[in-house]
Amino acid sequence: MATFRTEIQKERENGTFNVKIILTHKSVRKRIPTDIYIIKTDMSRSGKIKNKSVIDKLDKMIKEFRDKCNNILNIDSMTIEALVEYLLEDQNKSLDFIEIFKDFIESHTNIKGIKNYKSALNSLTGFLGRERIDVNEVTVQFLTRYSESLTGRAKSLYLGSLRHVYSDAKLKYNDEERGIIKIPYSPFERFKVPRQNVSEKRALDCETLRNIINLPYDETTRGKDKENRYNLAKDVFILSFGLIGMNSIDLYNCETMDKNTVIYQRTKTKERRSNRAEIHVIVHKQIEALVKKYRDRTGKNIFRFHMMYCNPVEFNKALNKGMKEVGKRIGVPDLTFYAARHTWATIARNDLSIDKNTVNDALNHIDESMRVTDIYIIKDFTAINKANGKVLKYVWKGDTIQ
Repeated sequence: MATFRTEIQKERENGTFNVKIILTHKSVRKRIPTDIYIIKTDMSRSGKIKNKSVIDKLDKMIKEFRDKCNNILNIDSMTIEALVEYLLEDQNKSLDFIEIFKDFIESHTNIKGIKNYKSALNSLTGFLGRERIDVNEVTVQFLTRYSESLTGRAKSLYLGSLRHVYSDAKLKYNDEERGIIKIPYSPFERFKVPRQNVSEKRALDCETLRNIINLPYDETTRGKDKENRYNLAKDVFILSFGLIGMNSIDLYNCETMDKNTVIYQRTKTKERRSNRAEIHVIVHKQIEALVKKYRDRTGKNIFRFHMMYCNPVEFNKALNKGMKEVGKRIGVPDLTFYAARHTWATIARNDLSIDKNTVNDALNHIDESMRVTDIYIIKDFTAINKANGKVLKYVWKGDTIQ
């Protein structure tokens, strides 16, 4: 038997509280969104709703839900997800894209780059001059006008965030099999998010990379084997490059090493990939010493970075601070850790003429034209590891890190 109750959500930045309805069905709970918001004066000291008009509105919604449940003959055979869809599918209220955006941010607090989504939402509401926009108002014309209001990196960053949230909402609210299409339009099929051409700026040429590899350690403060930020950044930059541009969050979190192969799921895209963006990278001889230097002897993770910094964010901050000093010593201002990834791709393609498909696979990118085909192909990492071997041999000229 399905039961319903109300739940007051956490206070938002504007001082309001959203109220959701909790459905319990076959001992499973799920929150049903509402467009009801209250403020502190609507609540008693014990945190319960005391505003009579709000209570009446919620009671009416719950009664409608109960009546609909009573009309279902096979309710026990329905999953809670199917039941929620049934309860909501006949509601003709429009979907608020701003609310969808807020819900996305609240439910993805741990993903990398969530701050960019918050900035994109603030930018969008600032452009609108209001706190609401019907999801069907997000058209090609609207996106074009919003894009024209943005400058620099914000164009690709904010519009890319909007595209991701919009796509996620279509997956969440549409059910083509049951004919439930709450978001019928696909504006991003015709509106192309501007790409920021940062690869050339971020990528280093081979000689500059060799200069980083040959930089002396700072032995004046804490010694060669101590993790001052400069020494750490130099080492981890080279380590990332040798592992085909592995991101700092993945270096921090990775747990599995099979013999000489690092196995991990790329955090940035694993939630959007059927294969969880898994990749296997062989540790070539050029970086064996660095892998050994930073191994986690407890066996919890591959590397001990999680023992050095409390979370991946602080680890990445330390790396980029160290990279500033590395950049200063080689004459490259504003050098960032992410340049390792761009540098690997640029050397592989431009210096060694490795084909783009292999470079694409090595970077663990999604090839939209091959998305369906990839479902039927067992992933083989031989080609990307051969390519990486060629890149490292070319950069190190047969030498290894001492």
